[in-house]
Amino acid sequence: MRTFNQIISTIIRVSLIFLLFFIWTRYYIQSLLWAILLSSALTLIVDWFLTYLSKQKNLKARLKKEELVRAEGYCNNFIFNHKSKAINFYYKLLSKEFSPIKKPEYIIFEKDNKKMILFPYYKYNKLLVEDIIYIYNKIKTIKCDKVILCINDITEQVKKVAMKLAIKFAIFNKYEAFEKFMKKYDMYPTETFNFDENQKLTFKSLLEISLNRRKARGYIFASIILLISGLFVRVTVYYLIMSSILLLLAIFSYINPIYNNKYAETIF
Repeated sequence: MRTFNQIISTIIRVSLIFLLFFIWTRYYIQSLLWAILLSSALTLIVDWFLTYLSKQKNLKARLKKEELVRAEGYCNNFIFNHKSKAINFYYKLLSKEFSPIKKPEYIIFEKDNKKMILFPYYKYNKLLVEDIIYIYNKIKTIKCDKVILCINDITEQVKKVAMKLAIKFAIFNKYEAFEKFMKKYDMYPTETFNFDENQKLTFKSLLEISLNRRKARGYIFASIILLISGLFVRVTVYYLIMSSILLLLAIFSYINPIYNNKYAETIF
């Protein structure tokens, strides 16, 4: 059933992209065949690019809304407690399958004859370059195959720096750590810490309401109506522009991984 849904989703996505290009290629190119060929080529290129982007940005993917809240609560619990709390939790978790060695700031264990270091480093702000330097200096004398960082969040700059270091890093934010460790081993911290937030309609909330798959059908329907209407009036180009904008909203609402639930790297 999941494969069938994926096929239908792909067909709808590709059709929307093709229609968007066909509207304009047909407007400027008289030959129907060339308009179809050009639209098809552009569709393949754009769809590949969108697929690539979605794989890079689907961090919150397979987690349900309540799981996202729990993941944030567990992360906050580690942040607002002594670092030993996170160390003790991951030590117990890893003990389910491995024979870990607990250090003051990290845990050493072996998997498939490879030496691993799990380094919980929870802080309120995103992980900075200074943090990765601190972590690197802490473990650089230990011969290991991989260092696993469990953190709150990270900047793109840190990812680039980590890739250049001699030690191989695998970095998991709070959602990835929840799925790849807690959910996998069915073990969770006993406490959560969630902030009380006033439920105000922010710009981000407005985007979440407006740009999700449930809204895509409305954008598609409005776009088609405008497109058909453009055939009967003299100012066709304005109808094409509005139709294209609605199609773009439909495509984004349908495929974007931020406001639709999807996900990242596997260690175990």
